[in-house]
Amino acid sequence: MTNAAVDWIPAGQAFRFEDLVFWRDKGRAPFAAAAARIDTVVLGPHASARFPGELQPFVDAALTRRKQYDYSDAITSDLGRAWAAADPAVVFVESPHSRVAQDANRAPPADVMPGLREFFARIARQRGGEKLAFDGIDAVRPITFAGEIVLRPPADEAQWSALAVALAAARRLGHDAYRRACDSVIDAVLRAHRPGAALHVIGLHDTMNTKMRADGAIVVERPAVDRLPALVNFGNKGDERGEGGSDPLSIGAAEVRRIADAWAQGFGVAAADRDAAISLNRPYKGGYEVGHYGALLRARNEPRVGAVQVEFLREALLGPRATAQLRQPGADWPETDGAHLGRIVVALVAAGRLLRNATGT
Repeated sequence: MTNAAVDWIPAGQAFRFEDLVFWRDKGRAPFAAAAARIDTVVLGPHASARFPGELQPFVDAALTRRKQYDYSDAITSDLGRAWAAADPAVVFVESPHSRVAQDANRAPPADVMPGLREFFARIARQRGGEKLAFDGIDAVRPITFAGEIVLRPPADEAQWSALAVALAAARRLGHDAYRRACDSVIDAVLRAHRPGAALHVIGLHDTMNTKMRADGAIVVERPAVDRLPALVNFGNKGDERGEGGSDPLSIGAAEVRRIADAWAQGFGVAAADRDAAISLNRPYKGGYEVGHYGALLRARNEPRVGAVQVEFLREALLGPRATAQLRQPGADWPETDGAHLGRIVVALVAAGRLLRNATGT
């Protein structure tokens, strides 16, 4: 029986380049005509909360719309589209499926099923009292970050086989279409790129500093070490100054600091509030996408070219009204506050202008 509370995509729905990619004059000119002016490629691997219909037999009947949307970064879809519409130098690419089908910000395994089996095994052990993490096995994540069931554990090998078939079909329709779109966009922009000009690939994300209680109220505070600053965290795989870490930097330290400075100005962050509002690599250093595309761009050996993960505090994007709604028990998800998000976009466009003016690009 289908869970009617869940936001579904019809089974078998395919996605074309035009369904996933957004730029200023889309519908009036092809992307190839826009590529030469693009200096900011924004990726939304978690921008969709929607589940592919292939997974209907496996999704828990108790899952609410609020739990489904909190498990994603859904407001980054509205933000990314609005940003691209407002700034002709920005293009936005969004994944059509929720991370439940396959997380586009995780390294894609050849076969997701061994990791998923191990994930379910660790859930059972964790509920028995063990302290276990899921890093490295969460290409498909069957529970929310508050531990709520999304995919039910298969009861027998026949169900495991059916789930494998459903996930493989969903991957082809969603994850793979998104990755092809990302690669096509970045390839077109690189072919048109002028040496010496800035080029940033931005992985766009958001996270709340609280997790969901069983009644739907998102009020359970995360540990201090996991909390975001009041506005945004930039991750380039480095330290708190954006400098060398154990992984290669996805963008140079000087450039990530330059980006953070421009955003601070664009958002009107006072100097006294800077450390509370903006951080580098704290708590997030960046996931698969910025590492993957950072390596691609690093090969060009240009100081202003690279990838950075941007993790907004979700409350900053939601605005006070929607945030207050989510702090109360419930099963719904608030409508996007268009006026509030519009002000965020104005700040992003201003930050982009500052970056370009500083380099003459």
